[in-house]
Amino acid sequence: MKQSARTRFTALALSSACGLLATSAGATDVSMRISWLMNVQNAGYVMAVDKGYFKEAGINVEIAPGGPNINSTTMVASGQNTFGTNDVSALLFGKAEGMDLVAVAACFQKNPSGVLSLAEKGIKTPKDLEGKTLAYNEGGPWTYTQAMLNKAGVDMSKVKTVVAIGNEVLMNGNVDAKTAFVVNEPIALEVQGYKTATLVPADYGVNAYAEVIFAKRDFVEKNHDLVKAYVAAVAKGWDYALKHQDEAVAAVMKLNPELNSEQQKRQLAMQEGFIRSDDTAKNGLCSIDEAKFEDSYQILKKYGGLTADIDIKSIVMPEFNAGAAK
Repeated sequence: MKQSARTRFTALALSSACGLLATSAGATDVSMRISWLMNVQNAGYVMAVDKGYFKEAGINVEIAPGGPNINSTTMVASGQNTFGTNDVSALLFGKAEGMDLVAVAACFQKNPSGVLSLAEKGIKTPKDLEGKTLAYNEGGPWTYTQAMLNKAGVDMSKVKTVVAIGNEVLMNGNVDAKTAFVVNEPIALEVQGYKTATLVPADYGVNAYAEVIFAKRDFVEKNHDLVKAYVAAVAKGWDYALKHQDEAVAAVMKLNPELNSEQQKRQLAMQEGFIRSDDTAKNGLCSIDEAKFEDSYQILKKYGGLTADIDIKSIVMPEFNAGAAK
């Protein structure tokens, strides 16, 4: 770790993760609450600290872990953290609950929610789920999977659905497929010798960002230049992490040594296809688009239990796109 960064370890319930702080004299102090425990899902932020991109922008950034009992939207809305990351659904449900948060970036252009199966089941398209048993639990993967199945014209009367979690239901043959996060759960099976197959709703026209970066509206309005510099530094961090994946994995592993290095290496490689897109080629990494947010909003209203009326234009700020004109 370079001298511009230091680490501290923080205890979480039955788990450990780290806080990461980039320090620079005379810079502005901010904090970033990630949505879960430290892993390569956060590699871009780690490298933005490690390579000095935040420091160059005049910003001191403390990265604080999330976890099973820590909600990043609540932490930011209450003022305990400056920036947060989470799935687009968390931001929209937070808005429905009265949180005055705005999205300034989205680092996963494709949501990693989807369907996981063993390759031997022959499930290569959504229609292949007809006549099969699909396990799900409520949440993002199931919400976006329902939208995918609808778009693909799947006859749901021919799909047996059961509520279940864990990869064991696939390994023991109880079900043919399950909803999953497809950038990490297949890897856990593959390292045990199983060949897997996945269906990704984003590949079937279901638009939903993940790793959305957000902050309180009043903070963003009062600190436009800082937010612009912050997003640009994050984009540089992700670009570096994807181009130097072994280095990025090693940096993340220093912060959370309990991680499995092989799984983290495979996950980061897989994430690249979810982070880079035609939009990011034009607008920069972590860029956002109002139309995609609107798509997510409509999906959540139809399948995710969201009932609030939300003006998407009021919470999405594409002017911070790293590749946008200054």
